[in-house]
Amino acid sequence: MKGILDGPDGKPVLFVGDDADDQDADKKGYAILTAAKDGPYGHRAALRYTTMGAPKGDNYYHATRGKRMVLNLLDVDNPDFIPEQVIFPALKWINKHLKAGDKVLVHCNAGHSRGPSIGLAYLRAMGEMPYGFRTSEKVFKSLYPKYEPGNGMKSFVRAHWEQLKNLFQQPN
Repeated sequence: MKGILDGPDGKPVLFVGDDADDQDADKKGYAILTAAKDGPYGHRAALRYTTMGAPKGDNYYHATRGKRMVLNLLDVDNPDFIPEQVIFPALKWINKHLKAGDKVLVHCNAGHSRGPSIGLAYLRAMGEMPYGFRTSEKVFKSLYPKYEPGNGMKSFVRAHWEQLKNLFQQPN
């Protein structure tokens, strides 16, 4: 688990990691975003379905249980299979919990692609990544060296880069 954003007191408040970090963050009372369909903390495990596809309904794209959000998100090469209905609610959820004073862990199974990509997108949305996408990736990799996004996640974030700019600094 690695801090990627500091709070007003200079201590990390937003963290990125992998499945191994979930239990530690849970014990510490963090809000936890799991950016994975499968795995021990993923969407399938949280909703307890055994079919290949998630059940249709309110929890199809994501589900929230207390201070946890799980995303129906696979690490695929085609960005067309990464729905905005998954990513943008996740960014809003992170923002809500940080504003409430929670520490937040964003993680996926291995901590290389989905979780870190959402972390990078969040930094852009709050104005912390004012650079172009390539430069921002380099800066982010210096903050979180495990960042190695799959083609789908990287393409999704790059395609939405301008839309993400200062998303949470604009008047609602």
